[in-house]
Amino acid sequence: MAAADGIVAEFRAFGAGLHRDKFCVRSAFDIIDRCETAGVGILGIEGFYLTDTTTIPQLDHILDLSAGMTAYDVARQFLRHGEGLPLFYEFTFHG
Repeated sequence: MAAADGIVAEFRAFGAGLHRDKFCVRSAFDIIDRCETAGVGILGIEGFYLTDTTTIPQLDHILDLSAGMTAYDVARQFLRHGEGLPLFYEFTFHG
């Protein structure tokens, strides 16, 4: 999990939310690229709408990759599905 924590730490300055662990689509694509390069498995990605006071989960923007944690292209396709929407993404990593 240390590798995944390091990847998130690199992007935390661009993160949103209480723990700065939700990322815009551009950063989310970059996180997937880093995970692929480092061989870090992604278990899932969840999309959220954020306001100044509320985090709103979007049930139609959840990707479960637990069966194929190295399905980086599937993860990228998932992000493309939400492009143009003001979504922020949170990752769950293997480890």
